[in-house]
Parts: sequence; C-alpha cells; structure tokens
Amino acid sequence: MRINIKIKLAMVLSVLILMSTSFLAIVIINHQKMSLEIQMRNMASTLTDELANDSKMALLEGDHLSLNLTIQNVIRYPGVVNAYILDKSLSIEGHADLSEVGTPYYGDPKTILNAKDTRPWLIEEDSDTLSFATPIIFRETIVGYAVIVFSKDFVRQEVKKTIKKSTLIALLVITVVAFFSIPMASSLLRPLYRLIEGTHEIARGSLGYRIPYDKRKDEIGDLINSFNYMAEELEKKEVLKGAFNRYVSTHIADEILKKPENVRLGGEKRDITVLFGDIRGFTALTRQMQPEEIVELLNSHFTMLTEIIFNFGGTVDKFMGDAIMGLFGSPIHTEDHTEQGIKAVFCINEILSLVNKTRERGGRVPLPMGIGLDSGLVILGNMGSKVRMEYTAIGDTVNIASRLAGLAKGGEILISEAIYETVKPNIVTEQIPLVEVKGVEEPLVIYRLVGLCHGWKEDVEDAVHRISVELRKEGIIV
Repeated sequence: MRINIKIKLAMVLSVLILMSTSFLAIVIINHQKMSLEIQMRNMASTLTDELANDSKMALLEGDHLSLNLTIQNVIRYPGVVNAYILDKSLSIEGHADLSEVGTPYYGDPKTILNAKDTRPWLIEEDSDTLSFATPIIFRETIVGYAVIVFSKDFVRQEVKKTIKKSTLIALLVITVVAFFSIPMASSLLRPLYRLIEGTHEIARGSLGYRIPYDKRKDEIGDLINSFNYMAEELEKKEVLKGAFNRYVSTHIADEILKKPENVRLGGEKRDITVLFGDIRGFTALTRQMQPEEIVELLNSHFTMLTEIIFNFGGTVDKFMGDAIMGLFGSPIHTEDHTEQGIKAVFCINEILSLVNKTRERGGRVPLPMGIGLDSGLVILGNMGSKVRMEYTAIGDTVNIASRLAGLAKGGEILISEAIYETVKPNIVTEQIPLVEVKGVEEPLVIYRLVGLCHGWKEDVEDAVHRISVELRKEGIIV
C-alpha cells in the first residue's frame, strides 16, 4: 500500500514529537519523584519534631487521651498512615487506637536506639511505607520517641498524576502537529510535486514543459532551476537532432549527439565514398509544369532518395537543382563506406525503375536519373563565408563523382576504377571506353554497374522491398 509523502512527513514529525515529549516526561517524572521524596523527608522532619514537642508534657503526665488527640491531628496530613508516641523503653504511650497503648513497639528497637544520623531517623522502609523517628527530649534527657509512618502510595499517586498529564500533553501536541503538519507538508512538497509532474511530461516527450519560476532561495529552488535548465538543454538537443535527421540517418544523428568528439568539423582528410545523381531532361520538363508542381515533384523525389541514402548509413550533403550529393563515411567514419555506397546507388536505380514504370502507366513523364560514384581522399569541413557555412567535401573524388553522374545516361550507374578495384568480387560491371574528364590529366577508366553478387544482392532486395511497400502506401508505386 502506497502512503502519501504528506502522511509520512506528519507521521515522522509526530514520532519525533512523541519521542521528545516522552524523554521530557521521563526527566520531569524522575525530577518530581526526587522532589516528592525530599518533600516527604522535610515533612517527616517537621511533623516528627512537632509531634515530639506537642506530646512532650502529655507523655510525662501519662495523659493518653491528649496523646491520642495529638496523633489524630498528625495522621490527617497527606501521606501519613500511622503515628506513635513511645516512652524511652519503646512501649507505646500514644496511638490513634487506644487499645495499642501499653504494648511494645512492633518494630526493631535497635533501629531507633542505634540511630545516630541527622534527625529524623529513617528507621524502617519496605515496599509500601517509610518510617521516621525523632527523640522527645526534656531538659536534655530523652524521655521518649515520636514515630511517623508515611505511605509510598502518596509518591506513586503524584507520579501517576504527572504521567497522566504528560501523556495528555503529548497526545495534544501530536494532534496539533498532525493537524498543522499536513497543510505545511503540502506547502513544502508542492515544488516536489511539480518536479514529479515535470519528469512525467519530459518522459512523455513534452520537452517544452517548464516548472513555473519559484523565487525560493533554498535547495528546492536550485533543484527547480536545474530541472528547467535540463529540460531546456534536452529541447535544444532534440531540435539539433531533428536538424541532423534532415541530413543524416537517425543512427548517425544519435552517434553524433552521443559522441560529438568523434565529429571533426574544422577540416580533415578522409577516405570516403561520394555519390552524385541528377535527373535527365529535367530542365525541358520544367517548362511544361507550374512552379508548385515542380517543387512538389522535387520534394517527393528527394525525400525518396534521402530515405534510401539514410537506409545505407549515408548522409545528404546538398541538393542542387534536380541533383543530389551524398556522402558515405562522413561525418562518422565507417570502414565499409564503399560497400554502403554501392548498395545505395543500386537500390536507388531499382526503386526509380519501379517509380518510372508507374509514372509511364499514369501518362506522366518518367524521371530517369544518371548516377556517379567515386571513392577516395577528400577534404571535409565547415566551408563558406563568415555569415553562412556548410559542412561539405571537396577534392578530386567529389569532382570525378560529379563528372561520372554527368556522363551517365538515364538509369545508368557509373563507378570509378578506385571503387571497382575495392569491391569487384561483389559486383557485376561493364567497362566502357576511356573518357576524357575536365580537370583530370589522364583518361578515366570507368565501369557501368549492372549487378551485385553474393549477400549484397539480398541486402539490396530487402531494402527495395521494404521501401517499395511504403511507396505503395503513398501511391508513388502501383
């Protein structure tokens, strides 16, 4: 059973109060008990002295009736249960019960005769009573003894009264504490409830949630400020992740945010694979279309290409009119970037073939795409002006990939010799005649990619099937 924290706090405070009042009550009771015992001794001293003085002449005269009356007055005092007047031979001369007169004192005579401490003498003590005695002196001669018996019940009753009062006070304090502690706890715990609500909102993905500003200058105020700061940073990170997701796959975005130190944006040389692709005859096609139709067509086209590139761990570097540039092995370095690039371009070609067949059946113009792929060293980094920069790649590898894309016919994939030598056991190609490429001194050896071998083919078929299912749902493929 879950107990509300307010009840727990009230219970804790009540227990603390109970322990404190109990400790205080024990101290008070012990102190009162000692005080009562001292008071009893003082009373014993006073009463026995008075009894000795008041009974002195009656004892000498043998006036038992006067002695009886004197004792009757003494036993009216609280706590006094009995009293005696003894002669010097310790025979009873005065008692509340006259039939006791003349009988020997019931106690041990030695306790009186041998007593030499400060008067009154404590001559006997048992579980229920205390007996005190003092000598009756006439002209410096002991003529008898006055004995008074006190009941310990007097002390016990007073202690019980104190315990009862202390218990009532403790219960009253606990009731008051419990009554006021719950609203006080609610006030104290209100920020904590807000924090709990805030964590639930963050867990549900509401990263914009903030706990209302509290001007508290204590640890709870610091905790609220820390929570709001955490939520703000999470929201920024999510926005940043969303921005990353437009250019890289979710997996790479997660890796970048998890280990940003692995991404060097200042400039570095790295071996990567570069993809270029553009639509053949698109310029002529746009003359027959409205601007809105062109934008919608390109957005749909680039969305499809981006999904395929992301699927194989690549990133989208940029869109240039009807062309796209993709990178594999950047910004997160991977050893299999060439393999991923080959699979991606082959998958793009297969998907575009399905899309174009659907477009032709619908009486629309197909969008054949030429694709070029090269692998090698490039310079990666943030490049641009002081007011606008972009993370991109430059170098011969980029230029060659772009030239290959320009040479490729619609539905054709051209790869460089560097890629061919790296992955030739897993691909089926056709070498085409040497090509002079602007900016490159030697004619290029170029291969046309026509098929895949071994497990690569199955990987691409799986991706084509998965992506085509989604495109069918959207009506892009029929």
